[in-house]
Amino acid sequence: MSHMECPTPPGFVENAGFRPGFNFLDMLEFPSQSWHIWGWGVSLVFAAATWIAALVLIWKHYLASLNVKSYEFVFVFSKSDPKTQRHKLRVILYPPVYSTLSWFSYLRYDYSTTIEFFATVFEAFAVYNLYTCLQAYLQPFRKEAERTKEPMTARMFHMFTVHVKSKWGMHYRIITDILVLQFPIWSIIDSFISIFAEYKGVYCQGSYSFRGAYVYLVIINFISLSVILSALFTYLAIYRNEWFEGKIKAHGMFWCVKGPIMFIFYFGQILLTGLTSAKVIRGTDGTNSADSVAWPADAVKHGLYVIIVCTVMVVDIGLMFKYFGPTDNIQHARENGTEKMSVWRAITDGYLVYIPEFFYNLLCCGADSYRLMRKRVELRKRKNREKMSLGRSNSSSAGNH
Repeated sequence: MSHMECPTPPGFVENAGFRPGFNFLDMLEFPSQSWHIWGWGVSLVFAAATWIAALVLIWKHYLASLNVKSYEFVFVFSKSDPKTQRHKLRVILYPPVYSTLSWFSYLRYDYSTTIEFFATVFEAFAVYNLYTCLQAYLQPFRKEAERTKEPMTARMFHMFTVHVKSKWGMHYRIITDILVLQFPIWSIIDSFISIFAEYKGVYCQGSYSFRGAYVYLVIINFISLSVILSALFTYLAIYRNEWFEGKIKAHGMFWCVKGPIMFIFYFGQILLTGLTSAKVIRGTDGTNSADSVAWPADAVKHGLYVIIVCTVMVVDIGLMFKYFGPTDNIQHARENGTEKMSVWRAITDGYLVYIPEFFYNLLCCGADSYRLMRKRVELRKRKNREKMSLGRSNSSSAGNH
């Protein structure tokens, strides 16, 4: 089947994909016939390195807890700022989990859409925890400025200006919530649509044919990514004084999560798909392969995609040592006290509780929007009533004269 054929036969392809059964010496003696095995091996090494680095970083959080005289196996949570470390620990698992699932999809590219659904869900969790971590950092400032109307103007990319009437107001917060949380919501929906479309034979992965769903999903993904990037860039600019005052590494944390997403989407999906459609990336019939496995162009593209993912995630976990380390949390804990937790409670609180919390907050985002709309409608009606009352009062005064 040509990679340009669209639509495709319905269902998932059976007996396809890469099953490593080879002599490792062949990789050295016949490297040109083992490029796919080399790609598989390099991706595995990078995924393993990402796991090792992530576990080391989590261990650093544990060792830091010992430095504040917590003699149990616990994680440290500041009483005045209770959520930042939880979110950090959750985000730290994003690179190893995502790269590992991508590596598994390298083995069976025909089921890559299904496997990557779980990677997409974890990516959505990472975006959610990044945003809620930044919100937690801002919470002390928000309490201090409660009921204060503070307008803010930010210059974006030296090109245009954004003006916010009150950066601590409910209006700006809810708008930002909607613009940010639409991305993880759409990512999960997109994954469901991809699996269903592939099962029906109308997904056409790797093809920019408008007869398949893939091209439409890419367009919507591009719009969704652009919206969240604009919202977060604005968010970082609006609260720049708070980031500086609190010595919060907000921009670095942003790039640790959104940087890989941007790079993988623009280069791993759009660019590689374009090269495949232009037949720059070609398939092989297996005659010159060490294990005689045929790789169509889509499978070659997906193999390159996985290599890009695993490479990006290795770089990303390295940056997380700087921006998602425990230093600032330990400083908060020393100043404000700590809450001791058992091993199970720490694991539950850090990695399990937020899953229902995630879906609840996504739903509450819509509820908050509805409440804000009702509040604005009632405020508008009250202003109209006051104007009408003032108008009748003026008319009555004029009649008396």
